[in-house]
Amino acid sequence: MHHSENKMIFICVQRGDGRGYVGLFYAFFRIGSIIFGGGQVMLPMLLNDIVQAGWVTKDQFFIGFALIQSLPGPLFNMSAYLGAVALGVPGALLAALGLFGPGVGLFFAVLPLWELVRSNHKLQVFMAGVNSAAIGLVVAAIGLLWQHAIHSHGDAAICLATGVLVGLFNVPAPVGILIGGALGYSLAALGIAQTNYCVAAA
Repeated sequence: MHHSENKMIFICVQRGDGRGYVGLFYAFFRIGSIIFGGGQVMLPMLLNDIVQAGWVTKDQFFIGFALIQSLPGPLFNMSAYLGAVALGVPGALLAALGLFGPGVGLFFAVLPLWELVRSNHKLQVFMAGVNSAAIGLVVAAIGLLWQHAIHSHGDAAICLATGVLVGLFNVPAPVGILIGGALGYSLAALGIAQTNYCVAAA
């Protein structure tokens, strides 16, 4: 009986080593601990720590990205999707807890000191710099997403058209995504603008 218990403990630790539950939680907790500036900032980190690490494939990542963008709620909800793809329902719970946990914990830790923090000029200057850097990270995320998701002239045209619809004409994001999906399907079915974007750009 004692030998069996030791074996079970060993299995649990082994599952948490890198590729198991503990490894998944740590990956999202680390991202959640260093994010400033909103969900878009975390996209390069997710591509690096979750996709390139082999938790999910690139196709699974971008399917989830489109799905979460078309639903209400923050982009952080993508953590539950990625966790579920990687390790099922327990993975979804652990990934969401890991990503949301640091920010929620910091919020409640700072809340009693909020008046002092808000009136601190040095901290305000520091946060202004953090926000500027976060905007730069969003720009970097756009470039990284373009590199990974845009494969043809049709993809590029749909991307730009959707940006114009949502950004200039205030079309709701879910509607923009549905329009983009319909355009992508139509172009592929007709064989229009399917030239490899990278080859053509070179």
